Amino acid sequence: MRDRPTGDELLDLARDILRGDLLAHVPADKKYQALMVANAMAIAARQMRAGDGPARDQLADLAALYGEAVPDGDPAAACRALYARLSADIRAGRFDPGRPGHDAARALVRAQAAQKVRESNPKYLDRA
Repeated sequence: MRDRPTGDELLDLARDILRGDLLAHVPADKKYQALMVANAMAIAARQMRAGDGPARDQLADLAALYGEAVPDGDPAAACRALYARLSADIRAGRFDPGRPGHDAARALVRAQAAQKVRESNPKYLDRA
């Protein structure tokens, strides 16, 4: 177990200081870059908090789509391989409307997109 503050807490603190105290002293032509740094820090903190849970969830969904067991090992690497397979199958028309698996593939891709938005821009989902 790590001591506090944790990495995600340190990123949150640094981001708060950057936005609350330092941004007012950043030259106008550098404010956009400073805000981009603050945004990157927020994304990194959210990813740290989520851990590999999203990858494991996506991996389970992909394996279910293909009727396979969840592969052992690195969930991110397994997800990349199965998403490459899914992409090829989509391009080949395997999951076109009216074909078996279309609804499941569509739900899976939508869930993946929502997860990415939850990490990169969660306020967007609140508005949508």
